[in-house]
Amino acid sequence: MNDPLILDYFIATIIVEVAIVLVFFIFYRRKLKELVEKIRELTAKNENLKKNEFELYEKIKSTKSAFEDVEVRFEKISKIIQGFSQITQKSYSEFFDDLLDLALSVVPEAKSGSISVIDGKKWKFMAIHGNGKDAEKLKLLDLKSEWMVTIPKVTVVEDISKANEKNVPKVYSNMIEEAVGGHIYRSIAIPLKLGNDFIGNCFLDALNDIKFSESSKIAMENFAVLASTFLTLKKLEILPQLSINNTLREIVNFYEMKDPATRSHSENVAYFAVKIGEKMNLSPKQIGDLYWAAIFHDIGLISIPDEIARKSSMTEAEFQIMKIHTLIGEKIIDPYDHLKEAAIVARSHHECFDGSGYPDGIKGFDIPLLSRIVSICDLFDTLRKNSKLGMSVSDVINEIKEKSGTQFDPEIVKVATQIFETVKK
Repeated sequence: MNDPLILDYFIATIIVEVAIVLVFFIFYRRKLKELVEKIRELTAKNENLKKNEFELYEKIKSTKSAFEDVEVRFEKISKIIQGFSQITQKSYSEFFDDLLDLALSVVPEAKSGSISVIDGKKWKFMAIHGNGKDAEKLKLLDLKSEWMVTIPKVTVVEDISKANEKNVPKVYSNMIEEAVGGHIYRSIAIPLKLGNDFIGNCFLDALNDIKFSESSKIAMENFAVLASTFLTLKKLEILPQLSINNTLREIVNFYEMKDPATRSHSENVAYFAVKIGEKMNLSPKQIGDLYWAAIFHDIGLISIPDEIARKSSMTEAEFQIMKIHTLIGEKIIDPYDHLKEAAIVARSHHECFDGSGYPDGIKGFDIPLLSRIVSICDLFDTLRKNSKLGMSVSDVINEIKEKSGTQFDPEIVKVATQIFETVKK
């Protein structure tokens, strides 16, 4: 009788133990599953964190690269401007040699170059720089004007010898490469003009298989504008009278002509600024300083990449780069004693009356008077010409009035809006 009881007890015990094991198994399985899910979640977060770190690193690298690009552009453009101011008194033949030296000095990829012009029915080399032999003989060659490659704008030409095969006899192409000192892999071709008439080319040659940087191309676009202006004035024998003001003005005009939205912007700002200055009874000296300050207020934009400068909506990193144009503008103008006031305005025309502007965050009457005037004129012309905004002159005036005391000097707003109200749509 005891045996069945013992057996039942034994079976019951086993069942309980199995049940306990099953409960623990189910419990730990569930916990294990939760742990696996947690590990997967943490792994995913870790991967996402790595991805974010990589993206952040790439953004930092991109921003650093953009800042460095701005700095390189500024250095090259400054060198071009200073270079032109130093070669104004040269004779016609010396002028071309110095012109070529200047171009080569700002394009490190180029190790040789030449300037040639059309003279009647002839194509003449005016300057050749390189490490080859018999460079001077090129100036004596009997070349036909129709052989010259006509370049409408600054262009990178791959393998100029091959590009010239249809026009230039092979013997002359070989002589050019011998003169410059090696095979020309590619060249930056810069058109030279007298007024609107094409008269020749400046070629800067890479003797190694190296690409020209974007900053070099942009620098040569500025160089082309100034070179053609100087050549025109040199031909007319009025170059000695050319002031640095007009040199810098050509740079401003070149930048503004790229975009209909900025075309004639500096001239418009100068016109309104002078009108305001006259109504405020500024002295003739102040009016003169105000005019040139308005003309050059945005000259620093020539160093800002177009893909940033022309954006209507910028990232924070892009805006930080954009703000540098005020400092660059000051650096471009500051070396010239008669433009000291203009340099100050280039730096401070984005300061706000309440101190929320840049680059220095100054406020109120600590902001120079001329900067306070130019600042209002700058916004007025920008908004009224922005077709995307579709603002009437009245809308723009109301916008300026709303910013009185925050962005703008209230007293100047009163005078400026009187001037602006006379403007037709």
